[in-house]
Amino acid sequence: MPSADVRFPTPLTRLNPWYPGQIGVPGAWTETGLRTHCTGAVFYVDPNHTDNSNQRDGTDPTAPLTSVATALTKCQAYRGDVIAVMANNAWQYGDSDDGYTTPIQESVTVSVPGVRIVGVCPSGALGVYWQPGTAGGTCVTVNAMDVTIEGFGFYGNSGGTGVYAEYNSNYGDNLTVRHCFFADDIDRGIQLEYSWYADIHRNVFDECDEYGIYTANDNGGVAYARVHSNWFYDCTTGAIWLPQADRCNIYDNTIYNATAQGGGAAANCMINLTGGSRNSAHHNTMSCLLPVPANGDYDDCNTAGATDAWVSNWCMDGPSVTNPT
Repeated sequence: MPSADVRFPTPLTRLNPWYPGQIGVPGAWTETGLRTHCTGAVFYVDPNHTDNSNQRDGTDPTAPLTSVATALTKCQAYRGDVIAVMANNAWQYGDSDDGYTTPIQESVTVSVPGVRIVGVCPSGALGVYWQPGTAGGTCVTVNAMDVTIEGFGFYGNSGGTGVYAEYNSNYGDNLTVRHCFFADDIDRGIQLEYSWYADIHRNVFDECDEYGIYTANDNGGVAYARVHSNWFYDCTTGAIWLPQADRCNIYDNTIYNATAQGGGAAANCMINLTGGSRNSAHHNTMSCLLPVPANGDYDDCNTAGATDAWVSNWCMDGPSVTNPT
């Protein structure tokens, strides 16, 4: 399951009391520890810690920052920085008696390229709980290259979006989203707009109110994406909705729609690549029947681009041998 597979790098730690930052100790006022390698720093965020403050440098896990937004202001481009966001117990069925009930509830924009944001959580599935800061908002907007996001459970705040990569003076290309959970009260799990080379894998999209992975752009806003090894469960409108996508590779996903077998599923509720080109969709497992034709079958639940190659997608009664139309 998602966050159990997060490979959080073990950093070089600050060795208190030798490097606590005392006045008069040469070098103590620099960032001395919590490195992923010779340059990258680790910034800790934990709003549940008794000694959290946004006035700290954030490199000491015993004195973490309060917000992810503050941690982002301390990151530098391509230095190898990691933002480590600690676990909380804010899930609706969490035990409030244990404390740690303050969620990550903020909307942040990542404008620093090469940053990794990691939810450090013992949970095997749900990740670190994160809600948008405003109703219908977005948890993480990515306006930078080479950003990695992993180990979070994204939940809605009267709807909203989990991760939104877009072109806004800078491209949100080379985005990696992995080991995350997108809950049933969020509208869109991941939205890509003019975002190329995304790698989206080993996530769970559980009854997202609208889409699992989505683009609103009809002018080729998504290209070269790899979408693989994800689980989509009853996303209301569509699991993978990427019209006009070009040269994407979509494989080894499990897509379940409870109403597909009965013919009541929405058209294109599984994979929609309408108008796209040169995509490959293969070895996906789908809870629908091979083309009948009928409502809820392979052709109804999916649409291929004219020059796509859809190979051996597994339906309930066997593997497909044609592109869905």
